[in-house]
Amino acid sequence: MVGKIYIASMNMRGKWAESIDNNSIKINVTSSQSKKSQNRISFSPMQEIIGGYKGYWNFESYWQSGKVYESISHEITKKWWKQLKEPKRRYPNSKGKKVLYAQFDDFKDEKMDYIVSRKKIYIPEYYNLIKDTERISFWKQKLKEGHNLVVYDFDGPRTDMGDVICLELTLELLIEKINDTTYPFGHGYIVAASIMNIMPEQYLK
Repeated sequence: MVGKIYIASMNMRGKWAESIDNNSIKINVTSSQSKKSQNRISFSPMQEIIGGYKGYWNFESYWQSGKVYESISHEITKKWWKQLKEPKRRYPNSKGKKVLYAQFDDFKDEKMDYIVSRKKIYIPEYYNLIKDTERISFWKQKLKEGHNLVVYDFDGPRTDMGDVICLELTLELLIEKINDTTYPFGHGYIVAASIMNIMPEQYLK
């Protein structure tokens, strides 16, 4: 019998959601673990990509570079992200500043909102980076063997109060969360969906 996949949230240096199945295998897809961890190397957007990604040190820098802030030149922020050679999640002094829209070189004439940028940029491009990795194949085999897997991500599902939670991954859940702006749609959803052989085009609706 094929196993099940769950998606769960975790807090940085804090609480992890309790797994629905205590016997499931936990898969941490964040950078908050050993630098030698194969799950970190294969899945964390903060991980250096050898040779770079579209001129950026890692996928996170590329993704963050698309944000256009109120009162800050986009050319300046893009240049900063391109020069960065270490993992960062936020442009300096941008906390509290309004993000007007997102804009990427592949869609130069399009100003994207939060959900559109998820669907056009983040999900398809991140998926293409991980889909053929050895680690995806490894976890697909574990699932096929009947193991239940729980994927942990900082930007996994949350309760209405913002607390950590673990949910069974389904196509319906993916469609719901991708269209919900309450919380980020983290890469953990994409990893879990990939292991289940749910392609992005099935939930990019």
